[in-house]
Amino acid sequence: MSIRSQFTLFSNQELNTPTPFIYLDNAATTQKPQSVIDVITHFYQHQNANVHRGSYNTANQVTARYEQARVNLANFIGAKSDTNIVWTKGTTESINLVAYAWGETHISDGDTIVVLGSEHHANFVPWQQLALRKGANFEVVNVLENGDLDLAHYQNLMDKKPKLVAVQHCSNALGNIHPIKQLTELAKQVGATVLVDGAQAVAHIKVDVQDIGCDFYTFSGHKMYGPTGIGVLYIAEDIKHEVNPFHFGGEMIQSVTIEKTSFRPIPALLETGTPNISGVLGFDAAVKFMQNEQTQHELASTSDLYNYLISQLSQIDKVRLLGSTENNIGVISFVVDGESVADIGALLNEQNIAVRCGHHCAMPLMQALKVNGTVRVSLAIYNDKSDVDGFINALRKSLDILCC
Repeated sequence: MSIRSQFTLFSNQELNTPTPFIYLDNAATTQKPQSVIDVITHFYQHQNANVHRGSYNTANQVTARYEQARVNLANFIGAKSDTNIVWTKGTTESINLVAYAWGETHISDGDTIVVLGSEHHANFVPWQQLALRKGANFEVVNVLENGDLDLAHYQNLMDKKPKLVAVQHCSNALGNIHPIKQLTELAKQVGATVLVDGAQAVAHIKVDVQDIGCDFYTFSGHKMYGPTGIGVLYIAEDIKHEVNPFHFGGEMIQSVTIEKTSFRPIPALLETGTPNISGVLGFDAAVKFMQNEQTQHELASTSDLYNYLISQLSQIDKVRLLGSTENNIGVISFVVDGESVADIGALLNEQNIAVRCGHHCAMPLMQALKVNGTVRVSLAIYNDKSDVDGFINALRKSLDILCC
C-alpha cells in the first residue's frame, strides 16, 4: 500500500471535483493516516473510559495504553524518562505553561530574555508579555537576508547573561533549520534556561532532546500526522524542581486537607483534569506511523521533491524565493513582485490548490525581510511530483490573470 493511499482524504471524490485537490499547507497541519483515525475511532467505539481512576478492566486497559504512549513518545525524542513528558493541547499551550509555571517565579526585574527574530508569535509574544510584567529586558536576535539568525548578534546577546533563551528549531514561515545544539550550548555557557519550539522539526528531523541539551522542548501532534488538540512539553530532569503548578484540580493532587494541599510530581503536577485521551492514543499511533520503514523511506525522498519544486519556481518570472533553500525542512516561501499574496492564494484556491498566504504568525520576521507576507508551500510525505506540477501550472495561470 502506498503512503498516499493511507490518507483517505485524498480519495474523497467531492474534494477532488472538478480538479484534483492538491494540499501544500503541511506546515500548518498535516493530514491523518487511516491508522491514526482508526485508533481514535476504536477508543470511542470500544474502550471509552477515563484514565487513572477506574477500578474496572476497561479503565485499566486505557490507562495502560495512555501511559505506554508516554513511554513511546519519550523514546521518540530521546528523553531520559517518560516522566519528562507532559501532555498539553499543543505547542502554544506548552510555551505559555512554561511562561507561567516557570517564568513567573524565575524571571525578575532586570533579567534578560532572548528570542529569535524569526519566531512564531507563540514563542515570541508570551516572552514579550512576561518581560513587560516583570520588568525584564526583551532582546530579539537579528535576522539575516536569507532568514537565518545573525549568529554574531546572538553571541553578543549571550554576553548579557540571559535568564531565558527561547528559540525555534525550524522556521515555520521559511523552513530554515537553525543550529539548535550550538545555540543551546552557547546559552548554557552563560547559565541560561533554554526552551526550544520544535513544532516544525519533529515531522522532518530526528530529534534527540538530551543531545540538544535544552531544558524544555515543545511540539504538537497535528503537525506530525496526529490529531489536533494534543501536544508535548518535554521538561529536563534537572529543571523539574523549578516548575510550579499551573492549574489546580484533579489528578495533580497528592492529598488535601482543610489546612493544606500537597501535589504529585511532574508530569501529574501539570496535567489537571480529564485529559485528551483519544488525542494521546492518536498521537501514539502517529508516532508509530512515523517510525515505520515505509514512512522513513518517503521522508528521505522528500528532499528530491523539494529540489524539483525549487527548480520549477525559479523558472517563473517575478517569483522571488525567501529563506534558505540549502538547509530546509521542505518549505518554500515566496513573493511575486508587484502582486498581492492574498490574490495569488485566492486564485490558487479556485483551482483546488491549498497553500498558505500571509505573515504566518511571524510578523517580526516579515518586517525584517521587508515584505507584508509570503506564499508558503510546505511538503509532506504524501506529496509527489504531480502535486508540484499541478501547483506550478495553477500558479502560472494565476499570474497570467493578475498580470494581464
